Amino acid sequence: MVEENAGNVDIAQNKDLLVVQEISPIKRKVKIQIDTEKVNSLVESKLKEVAKKANIKGFRPGKAPISVIKKFHEAELLEEAKMDVLNDDFKKLVSDKNIMLAGNPSVDRELSADTYEIGFEVLPSISSVNLDLKIKKIEKREITEAVLEDEINYLLERMSETVKLNADETINEHDRYLVHIDYVTVDSENNTIDSAKDYTLNINSGASEKDLESSFNGKKIGDSFEFDDKEKGVTIKGIIKNIEKKIMPVLNEDILKNFGDFESVEDFKKKLREELETYEDKKQQQKLIEAITQELIKNNPVEIPESMIEQDARARFDNLMKDEKYKNASMTDKQKQDMFNILKVMAKKDIISYLLIENIGKIEKIEVGDKDIEDFYRQTSKESGLEFEEIKKLYANDKENYENLKNHMLEEKIYNFIIANKISYV
Repeated sequence: MVEENAGNVDIAQNKDLLVVQEISPIKRKVKIQIDTEKVNSLVESKLKEVAKKANIKGFRPGKAPISVIKKFHEAELLEEAKMDVLNDDFKKLVSDKNIMLAGNPSVDRELSADTYEIGFEVLPSISSVNLDLKIKKIEKREITEAVLEDEINYLLERMSETVKLNADETINEHDRYLVHIDYVTVDSENNTIDSAKDYTLNINSGASEKDLESSFNGKKIGDSFEFDDKEKGVTIKGIIKNIEKKIMPVLNEDILKNFGDFESVEDFKKKLREELETYEDKKQQQKLIEAITQELIKNNPVEIPESMIEQDARARFDNLMKDEKYKNASMTDKQKQDMFNILKVMAKKDIISYLLIENIGKIEKIEVGDKDIEDFYRQTSKESGLEFEEIKKLYANDKENYENLKNHMLEEKIYNFIIANKISYV
């Protein structure tokens, strides 16, 4: 990125551009004097276009003389033409000076009939990145026999049958249940945040919080319940409408057929353990990347254009509102604003991390080459069972998908470089 210096800047190629000022690392102002001849010529063209469609009393449609059209439309078309010429001149400035524009410019002041002051924001220039990264060691979950057993039970649970509990039977901590409830969630001031009728909870399946699950132990149909979520500062309370106990199948040779082609129960357990180990490796890697990102942002304060953050957060918010969970939800203006503010924080973090990672790649000359792409195709072919050429063709025929793949692989290479060379564990 070419930096602009505060004060006057000579722009030989366009005498109409007067002054570019650096207000801050991301804020700029430029004074532009527009060409009145261009404006007048554009006004004449616009008047002729309006005349073709004008319906003015006393004249046939499209037949009113230009002098009459001017009387009704000249002032409006003059302002429109000025903004068109000003916009073209600003675009030329951005192109000529290789300015990395962020968001939309604004006309801050009209200095005279043909001179304007434009304010705009630019992407921050990052010339170096502090890579003194001190990271707390990320522990990986050990796949013990108990963990393996829980995973097997989770798979078997999906094949379970259910029986309704009798009125006097209660929930225990060992069996698994479907509990149908009516509930309401309230905040500390007893304001309703959420509610639902005939909502189904999986109990003792690991799908809900342990504390919430334990609050149902000893409960039966018709009992009320209440759970204080201290972390979120809310209370969930309601009544139990129905309880179904899950009858789990026994893991044997017949049941194994539902999970794939395995030689025996032991073979199934061995392969399941390998899958869990791979999953835990990826989970550990993701946590490490998140820790690196947090440390990078802490070590490298970067000012981000507010317009850029707003635009990103707005796109996230609009996508969320399309989700079924929120589409028909009754949300107050305050709740929507609170959600938008959270999305702004997330957007700012992601933008800063993207800019820092991008610059680390440039500084360290990390690139994704043809060999990297070919290796990805081979690995994907091996894992998916698809032919190498078929996978290659899928990406070759979709430019956007191909570029997304390259960007993802580049980010992965940069993080792997940081992990291998730039972090120290504390």
